[in-house]
Amino acid sequence: MEIQIEFGGFYGFHDDYIQDRCDTLSIDTDVVNWHRTFVQYSVAWVHRFTDMTGIELFFIGLDSPRYYNYRTDNIMAKVLPDVVKYLMTYINDEFKEWANPQLTSCSGFHSLYNGIDDLIERSKDDDNDKAILLGMVCNYLIEVMEVNEDIHELEYDIIELTDKTTNDE
Repeated sequence: MEIQIEFGGFYGFHDDYIQDRCDTLSIDTDVVNWHRTFVQYSVAWVHRFTDMTGIELFFIGLDSPRYYNYRTDNIMAKVLPDVVKYLMTYINDEFKEWANPQLTSCSGFHSLYNGIDDLIERSKDDDNDKAILLGMVCNYLIEVMEVNEDIHELEYDIIELTDKTTNDE
């Protein structure tokens, strides 16, 4: 199953750490292949998530918005069936308390779900809803297990542009 993880994205969060690494290594940001560096960073981030949570995910790609005014980048990851079952064990009262406000309509926001219990019920019959639920579980674990804390220690490569590449590759 493929899920999307809201890991913090590159606009105003993880890109700051890449910028800091470029400064430390004296790499001119004009020669950085940002797309390929973001992929390298995301793969390393997925490994970090797996190490910190014990939940094995496989990097598929990045889902980056055309404009960053509504959301930021998400990591697309593959989850194996045994891991799906394991992730479902995190759906408890604490998770529901964390997740419910995100799925409850309020002024300026109309939710497609009537709270977390509605999503849980729908996920029993719909793989798209299950993928949304599992992504939310991962987002919850990012917060609870502080996956993004001390993220400056993440190991990844800064990829520089060559004569044959652009920042779209």
